[in-house]
Amino acid sequence: MNAFLTVEKQGGLLQVFLKDDWVFDNLNILQETLDNIIPETETQVKFSCGGLKNFDLAGAWVLYERSMDFEEIGVTTDFEGFRASHFKFLQHIIDIAATKEYVPGYFDPKPSHFVRNGIRKLGENTIEAVDSVGYIARAVLDGVKRPSRLVVGEIIRQVHATGAAAIPIVMTVCFLMGIVLAYQSARQLEQFGANIFMVDLVATSIFRELGVLLAAIMVAGRSGSAFAAALGTMKLTEEVDALRVMGLNPNQILIIPRVVGLMIALPVLTVFANIAGLAGGAFIGATVLDINWFSFTERLAETIDVNDVLVGLSKAPVFAFLIAVTGTLRGMQVKGSAEELGRLTTVAVVQSIFLIIVADAIFTVVYSRIGF
Repeated sequence: MNAFLTVEKQGGLLQVFLKDDWVFDNLNILQETLDNIIPETETQVKFSCGGLKNFDLAGAWVLYERSMDFEEIGVTTDFEGFRASHFKFLQHIIDIAATKEYVPGYFDPKPSHFVRNGIRKLGENTIEAVDSVGYIARAVLDGVKRPSRLVVGEIIRQVHATGAAAIPIVMTVCFLMGIVLAYQSARQLEQFGANIFMVDLVATSIFRELGVLLAAIMVAGRSGSAFAAALGTMKLTEEVDALRVMGLNPNQILIIPRVVGLMIALPVLTVFANIAGLAGGAFIGATVLDINWFSFTERLAETIDVNDVLVGLSKAPVFAFLIAVTGTLRGMQVKGSAEELGRLTTVAVVQSIFLIIVADAIFTVVYSRIGF
């Protein structure tokens, strides 16, 4: 019939002799060729496979699917002459069909109902998030161009609530992290008599990564959750609707001050975090490693340059924007119940931390590429 098979009719038997390469590269031709085999008065189709040269899972699938088409119209099918190395592919298809109710086109590359719903939901959430972030960004830029539209007093209050009030906990955590870094690095460096290089490790880690990262994570847990809870409560008590009724824009009254305030507060918190982390390293240096404060400061001046400080500080506004937008967005999505308020508050914190880490990874790769 063609290069891949020949057909012989023997009474009520249709003998199909397979040959050449039944592989993925020939899949379309194989499918078309098999579709052209139409039993007329025959009640049995026998596939003779001794002439096959190469055979793979794609060839096995189209062959098995066509045999199932024959079975559905009452024509029995059989296979003979397979080499052991070839038959394993067909057997694999048969085993899969045996564990699932056969549905024609089972391997048709169409996503399942669950996958389609998941992809659609992901797309909807992504579009919603991008639209919300874009709207908030435009509102912030509009407020910068027209300062009278910004609630300056509320921004100052948010700077105090998210920045000044968070200084003690952020500095405590970073001080302890500086101690951990210094102590752990000292255990390794003392084997080589290089304790002084502990300063390099601690300072670089704190300035470039850990200072801003720890500050952002603490703020995400502290302020991101507070944003979501506060706005969610306002939604439940219909205070947001009341603002709209009074002709006020809730985004400018509730969201922008939080976004701008946190973008001001987090870089300042990062500075305090860096200081506390270095203080923790210096404390271990003075008490455990016999590195006095003067030696620590001298080595620090030799190791750290302006770029190291700017790398960490440049991340802070971006992290703050992600935290504030995520917290306020989830808060504004609350509706219906206090249970949803708690759920979205948790989601805000988790998503904020996730976005912070993703953004930090992107910053690290980009700065490494440009040698900054």
